[in-house]
Amino acid sequence: MKLQPSLPDQRLRTLNLVLVCLAVVSSLRLFTSPILALQASSKVATTTSKPGSTVSKPVKQSGVQSSKSGSKSKKVASHTKKRRKPPVRGQRTIESARVVEIQNALAAAGYFKTQPNGEWDDSTSKAMSTYQQDNGFRTTGKPDALSLKKLGL
Repeated sequence: MKLQPSLPDQRLRTLNLVLVCLAVVSSLRLFTSPILALQASSKVATTTSKPGSTVSKPVKQSGVQSSKSGSKSKKVASHTKKRRKPPVRGQRTIESARVVEIQNALAAAGYFKTQPNGEWDDSTSKAMSTYQQDNGFRTTGKPDALSLKKLGL
């Protein structure tokens, strides 16, 4: 013999089912809110009114009307961090003794015509550019590994 649940038991089960459904829906909202925020932010245009302050305004889409007519939208200032420029990598200057070595090697190859002075000046850069171009290297005017190796340095 099967017992029929009483009316309060049915209401209690229905209420429990509703609570479980609400919990699932709220967890889905929490899960999808970052995705929705990203989608919403892609539809927001950023304008600047004063140097250093940015104000976001929603972009109106064609055919989409606001549910509230005559309501003013709030302007929200977004705080942006200024990005630092990445540090310059690599060697910035060439030591004078190394420049003299390169100038002597370029002179021996017939590309540097003046007396070696230990400074990377325009005549040294032009000599290196000509040497790189004649040997099929990338023409930069700066001493790279291939050029130095071919010069015997």
